Amino acid sequence: MLHAYYLFIGVVDNAIDSGAIETGNLVLYYFETSPSANQSTISDVALMTEVLKCHTSNDARAMTLCKLGELYQEVLGEQSATSIESYIEQRKRVGRLTAELSYLLIRPLLQGARHNLGNFMQKVGAVGCLVDSVIDLSADRRLGLLSFSPTIRNYAKLTLYTFLEGLRVMTEHPRLSGLFFRAIGDNVGDRFRKKDSRTHACVVADRRDKAADVA
Repeated sequence: MLHAYYLFIGVVDNAIDSGAIETGNLVLYYFETSPSANQSTISDVALMTEVLKCHTSNDARAMTLCKLGELYQEVLGEQSATSIESYIEQRKRVGRLTAELSYLLIRPLLQGARHNLGNFMQKVGAVGCLVDSVIDLSADRRLGLLSFSPTIRNYAKLTLYTFLEGLRVMTEHPRLSGLFFRAIGDNVGDRFRKKDSRTHACVVADRRDKAADVA
């Protein structure tokens, strides 16, 4: 179940990182409808939304849709942040909501409500989202997804704040330190893989244009 959710988050996040901010509206639409029977092709976002729906219990579906709507509004709020301070707070809210959705999906499998688990997941989610921000801030600026121009001091403040927040969580749960560092490594690796993929796509497009000119 969580594998399906994290794949869904990865696909949607990749679409938004590419500048397709309207992806959130599409997710909400796809979550309430189903692909047409005669539809020959389906986008990655539509496919992963359908997979997530299949892994969401009927009891949790309405609440999941509501939380997805809240999450999209918080993502839009990132673009309205006019300072690094408001940006950090917005990213923390996005991370907490993303983790809250994770808890919502697994709650039917738990014996009774586990509020401590939900709170812990939200703390980790907030830190994880900040780590993503440290990695993605430059790319978001280039894509015009920010309402302010980050300075070197802003980058330093974001990095330091993220480090301190991560250190706080690791101090409270030291046995998870190795997992946190592996997750950070995966995030950095994903950024380089995305960059390589985009570079390859640009090279292929350039070669096609040159071949067309020759022809």
